[in-house]
Amino acid sequence: MTRHRRSPSRTSLTLLAGFFTGFGGGLASLGGGTLLIPMLTGWLGLTQHEARGTAMVVAGFTAISGALSYGLHGTVQWNTLLWTGIPALICAPVAARLSLDWPEQALRRLFALVLLLGAVALILRGSEAGGGFASGWPDLWLLLVGVIAGVVAGVVGVSGGPVLAPLLVLGLGMPQQLAQGSSLTSRLPAIASSVWENQREGLIRWPSIPLLGLGDVAGTILGSHLALWLPEHLLRYGFALLLVLLALHELAGRPAQRHVHHRPHGSYP
Repeated sequence: MTRHRRSPSRTSLTLLAGFFTGFGGGLASLGGGTLLIPMLTGWLGLTQHEARGTAMVVAGFTAISGALSYGLHGTVQWNTLLWTGIPALICAPVAARLSLDWPEQALRRLFALVLLLGAVALILRGSEAGGGFASGWPDLWLLLVGVIAGVVAGVVGVSGGPVLAPLLVLGLGMPQQLAQGSSLTSRLPAIASSVWENQREGLIRWPSIPLLGLGDVAGTILGSHLALWLPEHLLRYGFALLLVLLALHELAGRPAQRHVHHRPHGSYP
């Protein structure tokens, strides 16, 4: 069987998608799902389910490189890895399995709702004085956030940025930079379990991963360094605006015409 070579234009789009994903992950703790899923469906023609699985792998590159960048500057609260990571690890694969046969349009709308809720949380935080409302019971709040993040990761394919960072800001009163660094770290367990589940279902486009990963790491390093220099309020409101724009994009989009859950081995372009 003759294998089709990736065209230069497709190669460039794949690399750019990885870079934009990493830049968004480093700058605003958005990436694997929030930014990459629309590019995978729109630019590369993947179905929503394929994009979900592939995006979770790339989210791992974003989380690791971003956590290192933020951690070197002391803007990671490491206990979030335990308190949010463990429940997310458990919930993500279960949610992914249960949502496997959901219609693509339903996934898009749910994705948009998650983005809008994240934006509202950040805007509300801007009107508050002092710490977050859950500052008196932080561990319990982090456990609840982990459950929510795991469900969202499994169903929608978003590794945590639109959920974790806004809830850490709103509930615990974290500065935006600290919330973003902590969310990048704490999403790693959910990413690992979601990748395993999506691989089991045959929903990951592995041939695209090297270029996506290369662009992603470069973008994450650049974006995280920029985020650490920006004023906290500017970063937070910019984050909220980006979430709203992405939600509108998803609501206006149409699902891919193909409906493929499984591909035979070796059939990827």
